[in-house]
Amino acid sequence: MKRPIAVTFLIALSIIFFQTAIAQQTECDYKRPHEADRWVFGEKAVVNFLTEPPEVTASQNFFDSPNGMATISDADGNLLFFTNGITVWNKNYHVMTNGDGLKGNNFATQPAIIVPAPGKSDEYYVFTLDMYIPPVFTDGVNYSVVTFSGGNAGEVTMKNKLLFNENDQKVCAVKHANGRDYWIVFHGFGNNKGRDFYSYLLSDSLSETPVVSTVGAPHVGDPNNSGGYMKASSDGSKIALVIPADGIAEIFDFDNETGEVSNPVTSATGQFNFPFGVEFSPDNSKLYISTSPLGVDMNYLYQFDLSVSDPFASPTIIKAFEVNDLSGADSLMGALQLAPDGKIYLSKFIKGILPKPNLGVIYNPDRPGVACNYNQLDHSPNNGMNLNGAGILIGLPTFASNFLNIPHFWAVNVCHHDTTQFIIRNRANIDDTEWDFDNPEGTLTDNNPLQPGFVFSDPGNYNVRLTEKYGDESYPFTTQVTIHPLPYVDLGQGSDTIYILPGSSVRLDAGEYEEYYWEPSGAVSRYLDVTEEGLYRVTVTDSNCCSNYDEVYVKTAKLQFPTAFRPGSTILQNSEFKVIGNISALAGYNILIYNRWGQLVYHTEDPAEGWDGTVNGTPAETGTYVYVAILKSFESGVQAAIDIKMRGTVTLLR
Repeated sequence: MKRPIAVTFLIALSIIFFQTAIAQQTECDYKRPHEADRWVFGEKAVVNFLTEPPEVTASQNFFDSPNGMATISDADGNLLFFTNGITVWNKNYHVMTNGDGLKGNNFATQPAIIVPAPGKSDEYYVFTLDMYIPPVFTDGVNYSVVTFSGGNAGEVTMKNKLLFNENDQKVCAVKHANGRDYWIVFHGFGNNKGRDFYSYLLSDSLSETPVVSTVGAPHVGDPNNSGGYMKASSDGSKIALVIPADGIAEIFDFDNETGEVSNPVTSATGQFNFPFGVEFSPDNSKLYISTSPLGVDMNYLYQFDLSVSDPFASPTIIKAFEVNDLSGADSLMGALQLAPDGKIYLSKFIKGILPKPNLGVIYNPDRPGVACNYNQLDHSPNNGMNLNGAGILIGLPTFASNFLNIPHFWAVNVCHHDTTQFIIRNRANIDDTEWDFDNPEGTLTDNNPLQPGFVFSDPGNYNVRLTEKYGDESYPFTTQVTIHPLPYVDLGQGSDTIYILPGSSVRLDAGEYEEYYWEPSGAVSRYLDVTEEGLYRVTVTDSNCCSNYDEVYVKTAKLQFPTAFRPGSTILQNSEFKVIGNISALAGYNILIYNRWGQLVYHTEDPAEGWDGTVNGTPAETGTYVYVAILKSFESGVQAAIDIKMRGTVTLLR
């Protein structure tokens, strides 16, 4: 019995590198979302996740933002705009046209979120949140619209349309089950609305009638209960939030088809001392919560296992220290945010809202317990992400969860005969890898341990397994990879040559596919009408972006008739009278043979048949006979079928 091929690589720490170029990548290959690639936050901090490692700079144009932000990039990761809920800045870090005066609150935990308008490439909705602390802060949840046209830097074209008030400071956005629309989810605050979730559907337009779910612990009382974060899992199936002053954390199921929130799992009241930051691991199997106590107490970073019925019953403490011990590297912990690189970043600030120069980093958030490697990289303590002269305060950017729904590893170049390459999203803390490609007959062509190349022997579905090893532990991940067959194209219907009659043409048919390219003409349609002899080649591409080609010679057929024949000859071609040459050029055929008295002695419409020299089963007389033949060509898109008439005589010998 053959075993699936498994290849183990040892990674030398001194020579780790990341190959960014993927040969022959197509539009059909998986491309991770890039809308969350650019972060702008804190004290002039800018992070670009398009690079590996991320590029960190201090902006010269932007100023402090103590709490949360919302940023958005285009599908290629280019920054479009960002907001603190009050002002909208464009990609140049300038205030966008009509971009001031939004009714969010920059001291709200999550003052804004940006969501693309479904079906439109140049329009975005900006949802802003005020705090609800009457009579001072009562502006509620509003939305505005940002529009791009003609390559400009954007303009706020509609501003401050009220959705509802009596809200808390929490928001998340989840892709609808239809893969197009969005749910934007808020929570109420206070005695009237504090038990309710409000899910608004953004489709071709925004429905201002929410799906209301009355579930979970109430958000009432101390205004601090309005704060803290709410996050959706990247797959959109769960929502988690905290109620800081009451010390409560909750996890819910979210139905991304109906917008309903249900099945709460609620911690005990006071179980956590001012929980604040919330984030799901990339594989949605774990939840992280940070605490930011108001007084002198312990500060915690927790991990919760979501595979158990009550994750809050046995939390794992990832980091703990006293709040008043602020002389060292540690500080209060604020927001948690998953990034495109598969790591979770933690904001850190000094009591009194003073900035810190580093972000904390959970390098491997899918791994259990302290193996998640908070600020630990390559077996050594690590200060996380240095902000290169910028500073971090309480908040981090908020994104729609689907922008971070990225597999742990994926394959590109997935057509049969391709070298399929595998890309790992998060390469931190890997000593060696083992790859099982589920294909013993396949061939390893690139032994890069972090990005191997493999040629699968046949089309089909393969369960590719990656095992990452770090220290004494192993961490397996599995992804199903589909290797698509190449499109089948056969211009000559089994032959490498197509014959046509003199003066005629033929239509070559490449079949039903997505794209075509003919050589030497450069035509790009399914059919090619050929009037001249030569070699013709077509490359077709199917809906899986797999390409294949075929080529065929087009030649003029030379058809003729013999001048004599002898029935019974041991040489077969001399034993009957019929057309000689490549009869595949014929779309139609008709021949009539007459004796010297003008009587019809033979007729057929099949060019493969010949006259054997008999008439009604009786041998005909030797002598000369007259024939009339009509040869019909095939038609094409540029020429109708033509008839070629041929006349002559043939001598019957005995």
